[in-house]
Amino acid sequence: MTDLAELLASVRTHYVDMFEAALAELREKGHTLIIEPPVVDEAGELVREGEMNFGARYDLAMVEGEGATPSMFSPSRMLNFQPEAFHGAGLDIMVAPFQWDNVRIAIEGEPRAIAAALAEWFDGALAAPDDVREDEIQRAAHFLSDPVVEGLTSLVQADLGTVDVHIVMALFDVLRLAGASRVELGLPDS
Repeated sequence: MTDLAELLASVRTHYVDMFEAALAELREKGHTLIIEPPVVDEAGELVREGEMNFGARYDLAMVEGEGATPSMFSPSRMLNFQPEAFHGAGLDIMVAPFQWDNVRIAIEGEPRAIAAALAEWFDGALAAPDDVREDEIQRAAHFLSDPVVEGLTSLVQADLGTVDVHIVMALFDVLRLAGASRVELGLPDS
């Protein structure tokens, strides 16, 4: 595969297809679901945690009486492909096999600028687009860890949820504008 957006779309589609099949199976069994609800407190406010004050989303919640129980979805398999390297506008991007809901992102650049860029991007990626109905996938990211800095490399773990590919492509632009020189996507270290 030679196109970055096409490669990311293949990884996203692989994950989203399995997620939607799992949702359909749960609905067929009679479960009422809330798709990708944000993590909120008792007052309904978004819970923010960590140094970066990031919010998060669950994969789904199963409605039970007056409440709902959050639940996680884990894909049964990962899309395999050969690692690919991309270069453009001063940014090198390396993509190794990864799961859309569990990716390690390594970013080379000045750590404070990278952290600010990640925070700006994730707040937008966490929000569902306005045209999304509540009973559909929300096309939103679910989780981003605080960066762990090793020299000039910032490492984060992300659950990209069902966010659209163009939002991930926008992350590369935001990081490039923040001075990043290299971004790597891959599986988290075990």
